[in-house]
Amino acid sequence: MNKNDVASIRKEFKLENTKLKIRDVVSIYVKGETKQIIGTEKEYFDMMDTEKQELYIKNFKKLLTGQLDSKVFELEFSDNKLGQNPTQRALIDTLQSSDFIEQAEEIAHKITDKCDYKSDFMISFLRGEVYKPMKKEKGEDESGMDDEVFSFEFFMGSVNPVTIPKTELKFDFEGKAFIADIPMDVIINLTAPLDGFMFPSWDDNSADVNKVVYYSNKANTPNMEFLSKVLECDIQATAQTEKAQFLEIVQEVAGKEIEPEKIASIYESVNYILTRNEEEESSEIASIGMKDMEKILQASGVENTQGLETAFMKITGTDKHEFKAANIVPNFAGKSIKIENNTVSISVSPQDLKNIKQVKKDGRRYLLIEIEETANLEGFELSTEAI
Repeated sequence: MNKNDVASIRKEFKLENTKLKIRDVVSIYVKGETKQIIGTEKEYFDMMDTEKQELYIKNFKKLLTGQLDSKVFELEFSDNKLGQNPTQRALIDTLQSSDFIEQAEEIAHKITDKCDYKSDFMISFLRGEVYKPMKKEKGEDESGMDDEVFSFEFFMGSVNPVTIPKTELKFDFEGKAFIADIPMDVIINLTAPLDGFMFPSWDDNSADVNKVVYYSNKANTPNMEFLSKVLECDIQATAQTEKAQFLEIVQEVAGKEIEPEKIASIYESVNYILTRNEEEESSEIASIGMKDMEKILQASGVENTQGLETAFMKITGTDKHEFKAANIVPNFAGKSIKIENNTVSISVSPQDLKNIKQVKKDGRRYLLIEIEETANLEGFELSTEAI
């Protein structure tokens, strides 16, 4: 699953979309302290008023929003070589069941038993389908694509925090007295789900029941209890971890001191691999293995790469590991890199690193930045001094 796969489903989550058919929604209220389910409601989506429909649409659309491997993860089920993972079987049963509310309650009980949330929360489940055009081979006429469609059936689960309004003081005009206003209703925050998932996954215009899509509200901080005990999935490295490991290997091979232009060249090479993969519309995820990394380092001016295999084994645990290119340079054009010490912190784009040098003069270090135009400071043009 790549970002285009996610986007192709996410864009369908809008009201009055003929390609999206939501059948039923189940909402379950849970007391945080006791983990007791105190209310369950099943509704047919088409029977809801428009305002309520929109709230649920935005809630579930949120589960497909965010950077891959940072907030949105495609995960495989644990110990599932023969399709014997019990959670996978339960999710398939839920997707196909004629009694959606009963299946949803079973998943809700699993969430309440295995996960600890600090306060009250609501678990909401949605079941529906998206009508997708049939995939065309390259060179085929795309006219009439919407005439040939197939159905992607899915269901989603979302854990949403509950906000309990504070007691306030109000003035009672009839009794001419100040009284405490004790609110009886709570507010479900559907705009910021804590955890969520979609099953099955969507990959290269087809459903994949061997994988599930998980959403975390905190970037690079998945809820491990939810993953291991509710979804029973294996978590691979987050985008943050992948990038840190990649740079650690570069440091092991190239040394702790490196010229900025070499780092710029490394990022450009990674970005080239990512861009080429997107232009070719490949179903494979753009990745960088040990051999690819050796070529990148050598092309970037790191001549001695003999320690690369040892570094790979030390940091990733295997020489077969492949880094996702998108996790190293997620958005090359808009990405900023920090250069900092205890005196200064500046942010520059990767392609501008080649214009920066650290120099030493009269025993002092200076950061030298080549610029084409005069720099501005609070509307003033900085004066230029010769060195």
